[in-house]
Amino acid sequence: MALVAAAAVAVAVAAIAAGSSGSRPEARSSAAPTWSKVAPIFAQKCAGCHTPGGIAPFSLRSARTARAHANGILVMTQLGRMPPWMPGHDSPKYLGQSTRILTAAEKKLIARWVRAGARIGAGRSATQPPRKSNAPGSAVTLTPARSYMPKAAVGGLDDYHCFLLEPNLSHDAYVTSAVIKPQQAGIVHHVILFEAAGENAADARRLNRASGGNGWTCFGGPGLSETHPNAGSASNDRLGAPPWISAWVPGHATNDTPAGTGVLVHAGAAIVMQVHYNLIHKARRDRSRAVLRFVPTNQAQLTPLNTILVPAPVELPCPRGLHSRLCSRDVAVKEEVKKYGIDAALIPSGLLFICGKSLADFPASPASVKSLSTSCDRRVTRPLRIYGVAGHMHIRGYDIRVQLNGRTLLHIPRWNFHWQDAYFLEHPVDANVGDTIRVSCKFDNSAVKQPLVNGKLLKPRYVLWGEGTTDEMCLGLLQAADR
Repeated sequence: MALVAAAAVAVAVAAIAAGSSGSRPEARSSAAPTWSKVAPIFAQKCAGCHTPGGIAPFSLRSARTARAHANGILVMTQLGRMPPWMPGHDSPKYLGQSTRILTAAEKKLIARWVRAGARIGAGRSATQPPRKSNAPGSAVTLTPARSYMPKAAVGGLDDYHCFLLEPNLSHDAYVTSAVIKPQQAGIVHHVILFEAAGENAADARRLNRASGGNGWTCFGGPGLSETHPNAGSASNDRLGAPPWISAWVPGHATNDTPAGTGVLVHAGAAIVMQVHYNLIHKARRDRSRAVLRFVPTNQAQLTPLNTILVPAPVELPCPRGLHSRLCSRDVAVKEEVKKYGIDAALIPSGLLFICGKSLADFPASPASVKSLSTSCDRRVTRPLRIYGVAGHMHIRGYDIRVQLNGRTLLHIPRWNFHWQDAYFLEHPVDANVGDTIRVSCKFDNSAVKQPLVNGKLLKPRYVLWGEGTTDEMCLGLLQAADR
């Protein structure tokens, strides 16, 4: 499958490149577009990442830089790889997606510009239009106590680090908007904000104190007590995990919650900011900030959004013919006990139970491990209105789908762990008691799809649900409100 996909891409690239080199007539046409025509497109839909000092490898605010990369721009935009928009064509419409997806007319204009020689004319810089928030509430800027020097804590070029933020709320409040202000935009790839209340708040403060105020490494989740659920919590809405407040990536489609809604943060709670640093650029000390809008609950009647997690079992055997102790499920369970404790190691069996499955549903020696699938159905137990949806896997996953009664709420056909986001539906969807929410995932556990750690691919092993970089997950996330 991977070779076929690679060959298809290669053919497409060759065809696009041929079209670029063979378009001389338009290059001589006085009607050929110049930089002034394509600059607004780049400014609106690309400059969130492709900005000076940004996470992308070059800026698209500069006419000369854009011209230098014109052929690459043509290929990636025509293939639909850039700007990155992970939901497939069979996904519904989401709020703000028009700011992330190129229209057919925009793709055509970019292609005409490149094929006409990428003329820059006056070459003025492209200015990204400001994004205004319509969310109610007062803006509060939250900043970690200290700056942090990122390092590839989990191997490769990536570091996942959690920071403690203290909103100091004396009363419960709703968050209606969340914007991240990265200090080092060139390495801040994405951010997730979690509420840490009760025992989780105590854990977060303890972890932060232990590091001298520098936060803590947190690849799979925020690393708090409730992130290590027991078997009994596997059937709860959130698996015992702390609620998400917001997810942010450069060029995020919308920073506001849907009109009339908010995410409840309790008085005395802390906020954990998980930052993914991608160190393709040189690591620099970072002290990124979160700007949140808070509305006290006694000052507004907003609909509170809750996080609902829908997990599926993960049982990924080794490639057929590979004989190693690492290919034993029993060994995999023992390793989870060693890494995360006995309660967390019960989760794989707990997921089999709540999803009505057994090990017999997962062949121990399939003909191929390049397309291993799993799914789980969850019955709706109370009337819900679904506003937002997201999916989560780790490195071996390549396809994830979340459905309600067979209706797709989100489908990501080319999953990329490093391009995670959450999506608010343009039209919220109601779910009634007895309806079925399904999450389904596909994985590739072949030798070439193993995680890269310290520059080396790990050896294949039996993989279970787990928190770490070498484990896996199949998880649908909903932001919903009770009706």
